Amino acid sequence: MSGHGQKGRVRNWFFGCGLTLAAMGLAACGSGSSSSISTTRSSPTTSLASPTTTTTSGSTSGDQAAVLNAWQSAQQTLYGYLQAPWQQDRANLVAGQTAVTLWPNLANYFVDPALKSEQTFLVGVKMGQLNGPTSFDLGSPKVSTLNPTTATVTGCIHDTGTTTAAGKPGPATLDGGAGSGQGSWMLQLIGGSWKIASFKTSSVAKCP
Repeated sequence: MSGHGQKGRVRNWFFGCGLTLAAMGLAACGSGSSSSISTTRSSPTTSLASPTTTTTSGSTSGDQAAVLNAWQSAQQTLYGYLQAPWQQDRANLVAGQTAVTLWPNLANYFVDPALKSEQTFLVGVKMGQLNGPTSFDLGSPKVSTLNPTTATVTGCIHDTGTTTAAGKPGPATLDGGAGSGQGSWMLQLIGGSWKIASFKTSSVAKCP
């Protein structure tokens, strides 16, 4: 990452596969670069989101709150896995475990293709022996569209990025260095629960 607080990559994971990664039994598809998240830290500090909503026809504040809660839970779960020490996760991957068994709670909040994209990212960080962000800020997400079974959340996330054992920023494709990513997340209502199905984020110098 640059020293200007800007992420050096764009997340762009919508339906369709442009990249296949096989890592210890994990096959994943995703288009674009990598993700806006990171890995290890035993005592991370976090700044949780302050949700706002955009009223849409036919929607209710209760529905919007459910969407935002699902989005927040998804991000917090992902960061939790990313901030866990990489050593044991890497050893488990080398021993033959997969992302599905190592990080089972992702499936509670993500579905393909977003699920496989996040699994792929986690594998990359752990196998790359990177430490995760020491802090992250989910900002102030809002529900921009809401339909009976689909919704879109827009927002901006800032984190301190991944680092190597020497304390240097990790690769840009693995969220190296501090920076911000602004984007949109499409959620689907599946079995009564909202889950992130696809998303796209791009680097910004600073979150609004």
